[in-house]
Amino acid sequence: MKQIIYLISFVLMAVETLAQTDYAITSKGDTLKGEVKILAYDLNDQVQLHVNKKKKVYTSTEILTVFDEGVLFKTVKFDGRFKYMQLLKSGFLSLYGFRMPNQTGYDGRYLLMRDGRGLEMPNLTFKKSLSKFLEDCPTVSERVKNGDLGRKEIDKIIDEFNSCLQFKTEKRNTEIPASTVILDNTKSVDEFIKQIEAAPDFATKKDAIDLLKDLSGKVYRDEIPPNYLIKELRASFKDLPTFAEELEKILAKTKKK
Repeated sequence: MKQIIYLISFVLMAVETLAQTDYAITSKGDTLKGEVKILAYDLNDQVQLHVNKKKKVYTSTEILTVFDEGVLFKTVKFDGRFKYMQLLKSGFLSLYGFRMPNQTGYDGRYLLMRDGRGLEMPNLTFKKSLSKFLEDCPTVSERVKNGDLGRKEIDKIIDEFNSCLQFKTEKRNTEIPASTVILDNTKSVDEFIKQIEAAPDFATKKDAIDLLKDLSGKVYRDEIPPNYLIKELRASFKDLPTFAEELEKILAKTKKK
């Protein structure tokens, strides 16, 4: 009998511990920890957050990131609605899984550029639609159009496209003359990237590095970082005060014109 009680206690503790690892990040960058449950609707999705025996429901525009049992979900505008999609692969071009009509799994596939352009991964028009969508990188676009890269190679397509854009960004950076201030600010971002790369793993580490590389390119080109980029960076370091403080110092420099 004691063994059964111990077993039940162990299971309950395991469930409670798992729930404590779940969290949600608000549109303001605040992190809310507790048991989460995504609620799918015909219009905008919602998420239920259970903390200290209290439940509260938020919309997909109030909560932009959900971490549920080791799976990361992001709010994505799709077909005029804001839906929670499972992040499968991140970068300049990211791959998401979404719920198809009348299904519970995230079996649909959606491609999203960092600038907001998106494409539901097509079936019948795969070559034509995707090659046009990837025109920013002609070499990858052409390989898709010619059938060298097909639907089954979507991970490879994304990797090659992201590598292509990264190379183009770095090449453009070397071709643009920069002032001493710009070089110093760029160096600060690049050194910060190295700190993050050397740090122990955390849930948003890869996304944070990708976002910082994007920031580095914009700083070098003397561009003001867009609000979406700043918001995502702050969310990435919300629970890491040391990194969050360093980020704010960098952002303060980049905003000065």
